[in-house]
Amino acid sequence: MTNNPRRQQDEIAAALRASRELGPEYDEAVAASLVERVDHTIEERVKHHVALQTGANETRRGLAANNVRMVLSLVCLGVSIPATAIGAGMAGPAGIFLVWAGLIAFYLISVAGLRR
Repeated sequence: MTNNPRRQQDEIAAALRASRELGPEYDEAVAASLVERVDHTIEERVKHHVALQTGANETRRGLAANNVRMVLSLVCLGVSIPATAIGAGMAGPAGIFLVWAGLIAFYLISVAGLRR
């Protein structure tokens, strides 16, 4: 935000002094100027808060996706050892290949689904 509260207070005080010096015929113009400044300040503050909230939400989403990926990685790793042993015992090298191809496919499909 470009305007600090002290500067805004000084601008309002200056506008009131100008209004007194110029007389009642300029009151509407001075009031319109003040309203325009207040509106602009409110818009700046709202934009700033919306930008902060949007950034915070994106950061939270990124962290959640990273956590899910980490859990998926650990599950795949934990399942891979016994599945490899079972696949090797039942079908030999072809079983090992099929188990690992299935685990890799499962992980890639799961991660692709998280990006949506």
